[in-house]
Amino acid sequence: MNIILSKFSFILILIFTVNNFSSVCLAGEKVNKSLAVGPSGIVFVDIPRGYVEIHGWQKKQVMIEGELDDTVNELIFNAKKNKILIKLDIQEQEHWGDASTLNIFMPQQAQLRFKGIDTSFTINQLKKHIEGKSINGDLVVNQSHGTIKLSTVSGDVTLLESSGLVKIKSVSGTIDYSGDFEQASLKSMSGDITAEISATGRLSIKNISGDTHLSGQVQNHGELNLTSVSGNIEYQVTGDLNAECEVVSQFGGEISNQLTNDLPVVGNLHKNTLNFTSGDGSGKLTMNTVSGSVYIKKIKK
Repeated sequence: MNIILSKFSFILILIFTVNNFSSVCLAGEKVNKSLAVGPSGIVFVDIPRGYVEIHGWQKKQVMIEGELDDTVNELIFNAKKNKILIKLDIQEQEHWGDASTLNIFMPQQAQLRFKGIDTSFTINQLKKHIEGKSINGDLVVNQSHGTIKLSTVSGDVTLLESSGLVKIKSVSGTIDYSGDFEQASLKSMSGDITAEISATGRLSIKNISGDTHLSGQVQNHGELNLTSVSGNIEYQVTGDLNAECEVVSQFGGEISNQLTNDLPVVGNLHKNTLNFTSGDGSGKLTMNTVSGSVYIKKIKK
């Protein structure tokens, strides 16, 4: 009798374990779920690994669709008041197969906060607040407006056709910047920065061990402040530049100016200084390098 009960108990435990495991483990499963949220809600996205595209839309709901990879234990997708959480719980193991690929749709006016490790994010058509980071993934923000804060390590950042206020930090990755921004701050270490500045009011760039490439006009009463350590700054100007310019290069760098006939003044400690006014001088352009050169080039229209 005891043997029968023991076998019966074992079977119950086995059935319970299998059922419990199958309800949690979502390896390779297709996903298509949605939850209601108000337009002023906040969406939190926590995806440790994979490719995620986030799209703004007019509906008052968040929808997630795609396919999970073979290390996913659980997809957490729940709502609390006006907040939505999307999170993948994954196994701590090396991963050699396809990564999770997810599409997330959310109200355009809702706030987005995201994070990832080996995760690349592409974000489109959001209108309020975007803030997030990834360690080894690329970040792309396109056609979005509002406050945008992005950071990555060993990943590239691309900002296209967007507007508002922006802060970007990158380590060992490139920054490709353009858009209509009142104020922008770009910081990079061991990565190049490329910026189209024509629609930027106030811009601050700090680059260490990377080159900075600028193009476009300084806005009327615009202010640009560029600093570089162990990297060059190259500014390509199309047409006339209207700005007061202050350029300093220290410890081994040179200054090349194709806009005017003004020449740099050589000072102590290998310091070159160039001050000149171009056009009506309505804007302000400051460029400062340490162990790097500054090249101001005039490009014909």
